[in-house]
Amino acid sequence: MKALRFLFFEAALFGIVFAAASAAESPAIPKALERLGTVPPVAGTSFDFVVTGDTQSNRQLVFQTDLFKQMIREWNSLKPAFVVEVGDLVLGGSADNVPPQWDLFQQTIAECQVPYFPVPGNHDISDALSEQLWQERMGPTRYAFSYGNSRFIVLDSEEVDAPDRLSGAQVAWLKQELENSTASNIFLFLHQPYFTSYRDPRQMEENWEQRWKYLADLMRGHPVRAVFAGHLHGYQDFGMREGVHYVIAAGGASLGNQPEETGRFSHYLLVHVRGEEVTWSVVKPGSVLPSNVATLERTAEVIDIKHRLVSCDEVAVPHGQPLDREITIRVENPFEKAFASSVAWEVPAGWNVEPLSREYSVAANGHVELAFHVRAESPEAVRFPVPVFKTHYANARFGPAVEVSTALPLVPVAEALRVPGEIRVDGLLDEWKGAVPMAMTYPSGFKAGQYDPADLSGQCRALWDEAHLYLAFEITDNGHFQPYAGDIVWLNDAIEFGIDHWAWGVSLTQAGPEVFLYKGEGMSAETVNKDVSLAVVRESGRTVYEAAFPAALVKPLVLEAGSSFQFHVLVADREEGGDKHELALTPGGDSVAGVRILLKKPES
Repeated sequence: MKALRFLFFEAALFGIVFAAASAAESPAIPKALERLGTVPPVAGTSFDFVVTGDTQSNRQLVFQTDLFKQMIREWNSLKPAFVVEVGDLVLGGSADNVPPQWDLFQQTIAECQVPYFPVPGNHDISDALSEQLWQERMGPTRYAFSYGNSRFIVLDSEEVDAPDRLSGAQVAWLKQELENSTASNIFLFLHQPYFTSYRDPRQMEENWEQRWKYLADLMRGHPVRAVFAGHLHGYQDFGMREGVHYVIAAGGASLGNQPEETGRFSHYLLVHVRGEEVTWSVVKPGSVLPSNVATLERTAEVIDIKHRLVSCDEVAVPHGQPLDREITIRVENPFEKAFASSVAWEVPAGWNVEPLSREYSVAANGHVELAFHVRAESPEAVRFPVPVFKTHYANARFGPAVEVSTALPLVPVAEALRVPGEIRVDGLLDEWKGAVPMAMTYPSGFKAGQYDPADLSGQCRALWDEAHLYLAFEITDNGHFQPYAGDIVWLNDAIEFGIDHWAWGVSLTQAGPEVFLYKGEGMSAETVNKDVSLAVVRESGRTVYEAAFPAALVKPLVLEAGSSFQFHVLVADREEGGDKHELALTPGGDSVAGVRILLKKPES
């Protein structure tokens, strides 16, 4: 079949209709369509299909998980009409790394006995070259087909140069699809869940207005039953809005064994179409769950209880200083029913909490404050792991009681001085003598007793002026190994760090020094960035990274004295053919506050 990019065509196979914006010589999507055409529904208004997402490996390049293979075996047994995966089929990376990944993926889905329809995700398409590979291996990036009484529309949230929304051309195509459809049901599929907040479900309305309302307006008046998305690993039922059900089904990855109400478990959806009625089951390997196992209301309620109704003010401590103070745990009860419980502490070596436990009761619509004394035995002991307090929160509206386990919110505080003169980004650090270094002291990935600072150690520093935030990393390791470039440099020697909600990576790659933006305010995510100046110098087992971030790329941080930002750093190190080791400024990734960096002017 010839490639027909940006042209629309219709292919009728056994009464099933397919429309696409492009095609390729032997892509997977037309193959799936052809297979779908051989098994029309026994009853045109009654059939099942599967939705899954994010089945890519997160461990190595050419790898498909055993979980995904098990799911394929289950689909072969369940025999749905077809499967739709809402993106992130492969790990991705630079274009020269991707073809072997697609080879293995196609070998894996060849075992699937039901038609398999893919949706492009950010790991699958990150630039024009990876988009071309998608078209060659999978087919069109946006397409639609009909089955039974329903129309299925696949959208491309990974269009190059169209961050955080669909392009005008794709919106026009969707409008035409909706207006031309005579189906009783319409289903939409895309990778990025633009209809919600990626961080807090309470911010859904703001995201809806900015990134989804224009599509919701387009769907109004058409029988759109559900929108299925991926990207945020796990399951989430957002309920109905203007007659449309919104769902995240990104459970194809190995997510561990977390509580079902969090949605953070491996799964797929078995969707049942019965006339104009649409329902689904949430299927774990080996079990079936109701569709409301993780609703927006329950997820928001659990977040409220764990982070708002049971709370402790952050414990800010100057970096390297001792800690000996009173702290207060506050328990709020906005319910009409009083309850009683207790707080108990788990205290690691080097820390002391008094008392270790306290009972309490909270009146209806009331609150209670519980005082504890927290002390570290020495300044060196003011480090992670920190004491953890636990309580049983008995009241809830949308599910059972919640077990709360919260780490003491320790926040080390460091300073970044204003640059006294000009900074030359050259990797030499001649101008950095006044910047206080912060040692990275949390190793991981080493076998017990085998960590050697000569193999991996480091420190980082920060400076600023009104135009730039400057960061320097000095890393000691016994060998630099980085065979990749692009969004998978984290597999080997690289540094990942966060500046508030911005997530960055730097590495000395085969393409030279490279800055990678994982996520940022109003920017295309997971892209190589050319606006940040970076110099990397390596000699005698020591690698120096020096970077200058323009003020626009650290917003809403204002580069002036008195401002501050949260800072996380993770250094990855791998010897060729060896295990991966890591070193952190604070452990826990972006799930903890990290270090707060306070911008100051030098004292006169």
